[in-house]
Amino acid sequence: MVIKCPECNHFVSDTSTTCPHCGYVLKKGEAEPPKASNPESAPVAPQPEPAPVAPQPEPAPVAPQPEPAPVAPQPEPAPVAPQPEPAPVAPQPEPAPVAPQPIEYQQAEKSNVTLYAIIAALALLICGVGGYLYYNNVYLPEKIDREAPRYYTMADMMVLRSSRSAGADYNKIGSLPYGTELITYELDSEWARVKVSTPNAGGDKLEGYVARPFILDKHDFFLLNSIFGDQQSRETISTTKCRMALLEYFKTHGYIGVIDNQIRTEAGISTIPDGENQWQVFCKPKEAKPNSVLYKRLYDRNSKFTDFAVIIKNISNDNRKLLYFYFDEDETPHLFTEQDAPKEGYIVDGKIVYDRYSGENKLEFIYSY
Repeated sequence: MVIKCPECNHFVSDTSTTCPHCGYVLKKGEAEPPKASNPESAPVAPQPEPAPVAPQPEPAPVAPQPEPAPVAPQPEPAPVAPQPEPAPVAPQPEPAPVAPQPIEYQQAEKSNVTLYAIIAALALLICGVGGYLYYNNVYLPEKIDREAPRYYTMADMMVLRSSRSAGADYNKIGSLPYGTELITYELDSEWARVKVSTPNAGGDKLEGYVARPFILDKHDFFLLNSIFGDQQSRETISTTKCRMALLEYFKTHGYIGVIDNQIRTEAGISTIPDGENQWQVFCKPKEAKPNSVLYKRLYDRNSKFTDFAVIIKNISNDNRKLLYFYFDEDETPHLFTEQDAPKEGYIVDGKIVYDRYSGENKLEFIYSY
């Protein structure tokens, strides 16, 4: 058992004779060393007493450690379902041997292949021929018609002929009124080959020839048409040579009549109406006398054609002018004179007088008021 040292207060075993800490003798009767059994042995020198040991401070009490938090029990993993064993694969039967085709079947199969090839060749041939016929009979003619220039008839009535021959009845195939649009394929100084829709053709288009001097391109036709103040005026000035005389005068002087802006743009007429340059002809019926026109040989009494006098009127300020033309043998017009005309009245007559001051012949006209 353990006892406390009376000297240093340390705990020592009860079997110890001295304190291991301070050397204090705990059991005096047993402190002396046993005597040697051999008397002749040398005496043992006395052992000095150990120096007193300073008392050791008691260790500081250790703070009790907190007990660890209890660990939550982990759930046991779910048991894994056993996987079913794969079904055994049934052995595949060996393919049955293909019986050789009879000779008749092989021949029939070759015949079918030949037939298919013939059908395909025929289909290609039909498509090729059909495409060729469509291109030449439908697409190409429509393309040519779209791109062909347009001309218009300026005579009140002109003949469409099947050949380039005038003055005969056998080649007449239609009559074309004023303003008929002509799809023009060929054009020279005498004839034009055209296509046209006529009222007496039932909506079908006819091809033939018309006389070149009686047709105008789009620009000139719509400019000429703008000159007539009404249909009555156009009917009174009925000859193409007189209409061409007016057209050339308007083109030379930069004049224009009344025309829709869209039509003017489509016709390519660059003259823009501004009031000052807008002139027109206004006539009474063709048989009425006096009128705004006069047909009489005054310049050359031996001329093939009568001269042409006409009054034009500015639609903005009502001013009027008289124009006088004569013609060559080929109907080429020449402006002999232009002079102011009274704001009212019609042409009754005209005559040539000699002016002694200038030494020239002059035209004088008589007007009705």
